[in-house]
Parts: sequence; structure tokens; C-alpha cells
Amino acid sequence: MAQVSEDRLLAWRAEFPILARTTYLISHSMGAMPRRAAAWLARYGEEWSAQGITAWDRWEPYIREHGDRIAALIGAAPGTIVFHQNVSTLVSIALSALFQPGGRRKIVTTDLNFPSITYNFAMHARLGLTTEMLRSPDGVTVPLEQWETAIDDDTLAVVVDHGIFRSGALQDAAAITALAHRRGARCLVDVYQTAGCVPVDVTAWGADVVVGGSHKWLCGGPGAAWMYVRPDLIPTLEPRVVGWFSHARPFAFELEMDYSPTVMRFATGTPNIAALYAARAGLEIILEVGVEAIRQRSLRLTRQLVELAEARGLRVNTPRAPEARAGLVAIDFPGAAEAERELIRRGVMLDYRPRCGLRLSPHFYTTEDELDRVFTEIDDIRGRG
Repeated sequence: MAQVSEDRLLAWRAEFPILARTTYLISHSMGAMPRRAAAWLARYGEEWSAQGITAWDRWEPYIREHGDRIAALIGAAPGTIVFHQNVSTLVSIALSALFQPGGRRKIVTTDLNFPSITYNFAMHARLGLTTEMLRSPDGVTVPLEQWETAIDDDTLAVVVDHGIFRSGALQDAAAITALAHRRGARCLVDVYQTAGCVPVDVTAWGADVVVGGSHKWLCGGPGAAWMYVRPDLIPTLEPRVVGWFSHARPFAFELEMDYSPTVMRFATGTPNIAALYAARAGLEIILEVGVEAIRQRSLRLTRQLVELAEARGLRVNTPRAPEARAGLVAIDFPGAAEAERELIRRGVMLDYRPRCGLRLSPHFYTTEDELDRVFTEIDDIRGRG
């Protein structure tokens, strides 16, 4: 792919007001709010105010429309996306459909995965579900060989964080999915740390379930998480965690459960329409800019971060190889946790995590000068002790 003009990417800076007063390097945790997101929230308020209950005539099709925009982002077919407030709930719904009495009982995951999802599996131990936790040998990656050894004929599902939140490492979702399918297991991939900054193609991967959300790289705010279910699996899975929007005829208010024939069978109760409106602006921008262009820019900027850190002798807890790196760089040094607070006070938005260090995530609108500025501030903080 031809290199995209940096001027074209940086022209988007004006769309994100917070960039005028901070160095914003925390899209791995919460993306910057686009200016036009406020207009979408105002539109939601106007529809609610003017139309009352009849606003559902617009909101219900909007859910499907927004789902298809997410599908376009991740290489999925239309009609395969369902929304919920957060990924933890979506994983609970998926698990309720996959885990069956008398069936397979083992989940394979890693100690680098975001722990919120892992809690779901631990709480099912009393029902016979077991978890095999793969231990990273370096705190950065999990070798593919460990997955291959762990997956067996009792494995219900493997749970893969496409981008690891502690290190910014990329896992090979396609290869791990193939390993799972070879043993008859399902593969659930979490793309929250990559959707919007790394190309994602769930169809090419063959993944069974993929979860993500708009809170991070998609600059969409909280409450708009989503789940993809492979089209051929939708009619075969019957979640136990359900609600009235899971019903084939939700507005008929029938007492007997009749699953929706569509992906909405995983929807449970009333969706968060306001969050889906808020998420619209960021998603449109990412689709317009293009994830391939964002990836090009991200790789250049994360390489600069690695080089700046290494030049100072700081520990880099992120892969150096570009193909193994997602959108964040983790650096560590004595006093890094305390430096986080001072950097934020100085207007540098980042965070610190245990077993990780300072996490920095430039997005497509970040400038090279901003990265230099971060390390100038780090130098000053470290020099002051």
C-alpha cells in the first residue's frame, strides 16, 4: 500500500479538541473525543425529546446500521454484530451459549490477557469449567507453541487478546484459531486493543466470536462494546443469558422464549442508544482515514518511541519487530509509577500498569514533536529524582 500523506492525517487534529491542550497518548485506554460526537449526542437528545417513545422507530434500525459499520471495519458480513455496554458482559453471554453440561470444560487463556474476561471463567469453576492459564516466559508475548501444547480434546474455547494490553504485542489470531479448530474447540478473540489501529479481518481468521468496543482506538466513548458471531454459528448457539431484545418478536412480549434468528439473540435487554450515537463520529473518522493508513503511521510513531526509550537505557516491554507490535509501547524505569502522575499534571496523557510500566499510544493524529516532548519531560522528572 502506498504511504499516506502525513499532512492529510494531521489535518484531523482540529477534530479532536483535547489535542490543543494536551499530548494525548492514551488511546489504548480511552480515545480522544471527536468534536462531532457532541452533535450526535445532541441528535439523540433531540429525537428523545421530540419523538418520545416513537423514537424507537429510528433507534431500532440504527442498531443494525451501526452494527454493519462495525462489520465493515473488521471484515465481517452484515448482520453479525451485537452491542452491549461492555465486553465482560458480552463474554458472559457467549460463554452461556458455548458451555454446556456434559460437554467440553476447558478454557485456554494467558496471564497477559485483560483480567476482566478471565474473571468470567473463574466464576464458572463451581460448574465444572476449568481454565488453563498460559504463562508468558518474558512478560511480553506467549509463543505459539504454548497454545498448541495446551489445546486438547477437552478444550471448549481458546481466548486470545489480539493486542496484549500489558505489552502492546500482537498475537497471531489466525494461527491460534486454526489450532483451536483442529482440536474441535472454539476461538474467542478480543480486539479491543487493536480495532481501529491494526487491520482486523475476522472472516480471514475464521474466528468464532470476536469482541471489541468503541472506547479506545475508535474514539467513541464508553458503553458501546460489540460482539461478532460467525454467521453459520448464530442459529446454532442458544445463550442462557438473554433478555427481551434476544426474542424473535421483542415487542410482542410473549412469555415463552423464542430466540431471534439473527445475531440479536445475544443482545439481552434494552440497548444503550446514547452510547451508540456517541460512538458514531469516531467510527466514521476511522473508516474515512482507513485502518491501513493508521497502521502505517502507528508503526512509524511506535518505532520512534522505542528508539527514544532505548537511547536513554529505559526498559522497553514491547516487541521491536513491527509485525509483532500493536499500537502501544510500554516503557519502565525506577519511579515510573510516580512519573505517571507528574506527566499527567504536565499535560501528557498516559498511564502506568503493573508488570508493564508507562503505556504510550500515539494515534494517527500524533506528531513526532509530541513524542520528543514526552521524553523531554521524562528526562526532567528523572533528573529531579
